[in-house]
Amino acid sequence: MKSPRDFLALHMCEKYAIQSKKRESAKSASLAKIFRYPLILGLLALAVSLPLATSAFGQTRQTIACPAGHGYWDILSVMMMDPGLASRYHMEGLTNGRPSAYIYTMWDPSQSKIYYTKNPQGNPWDINLYDSNFIYQWVTELDDYNGVNHWNDPRSCRKFNNGQEKSTSDYSMRWAARCAAPGGENSAFWNSKPSSSAVSTKYYTYVDQVQQTLVQNLEYSLLELKPTGTIAITDHRANPPRSFSITTVPLQYNYSCSVEGNNNSCKFREVFEYGVDTDANPVDHVKHTYGWVRWRYYINSTEGNADRDADWVLNNTSTTDHLMPGQLTPNFECF
Repeated sequence: MKSPRDFLALHMCEKYAIQSKKRESAKSASLAKIFRYPLILGLLALAVSLPLATSAFGQTRQTIACPAGHGYWDILSVMMMDPGLASRYHMEGLTNGRPSAYIYTMWDPSQSKIYYTKNPQGNPWDINLYDSNFIYQWVTELDDYNGVNHWNDPRSCRKFNNGQEKSTSDYSMRWAARCAAPGGENSAFWNSKPSSSAVSTKYYTYVDQVQQTLVQNLEYSLLELKPTGTIAITDHRANPPRSFSITTVPLQYNYSCSVEGNNNSCKFREVFEYGVDTDANPVDHVKHTYGWVRWRYYINSTEGNADRDADWVLNNTSTTDHLMPGQLTPNFECF
């Protein structure tokens, strides 16, 4: 048993130890507060700096595994704006600072469709289908028909279909191979006139949701993925907006050709250019695809004379080279 003196000494030591621990705890709490506030401020600053990166979580999306050794590109991926970006942004053309053209891209993998919507109200549109081998042009807007312009009418359109009444009949107007080297292997092919072949340029016209009796076709058509080019786009997620160069993959589409294999026999040409970052986007440091960024329309001045060299005259063009906020749901009521 400890003596009273020893007990008093022990009590004083314990009391001192408890007080010392309390002081240390208070000091630690104070230090924790001192260090916590800069940490919170740092995290807030990081949060302020991150919205662009987190909202642009999408990046170049692989849609297919292409065979190695051919220089193949995943063409479907390039033809659409990557889904993370497309969920909140679109491409827009500006003329004198005012909107002059729009492309809103929506990928619907559940139905193997890509929508390209050309106005903020949700129409008109081009709608492409795809399978494991090809991308197909399926639906496009109807312009002049029997003297009436239906370009902005969601209940009227043209639809490619080979007329064979099969589940795959809409997959007839081949647009591009899923795997191809631009300007190289697997990059070009001809679509035939309507025949017993599943590949066809036959299309049906719908006016006010009614299929018209006249069935038409584009004769032969030639699709070619040309060597890559460049275009400057402006990213409006930055303040001020930032311009930079991206890579383009041009799809050249010649149609109304009277002779298969003879490019001179074609009457019309359209060139669709699809954009992809050459390097990481300098705004969010993520590599993106932007889909359709420029379109050009040419007319052959020889009217498709197969015996004369084609003379392609630029007739119309549309450029959507500004990445802008905003997305929509396509307004499709044609059939």
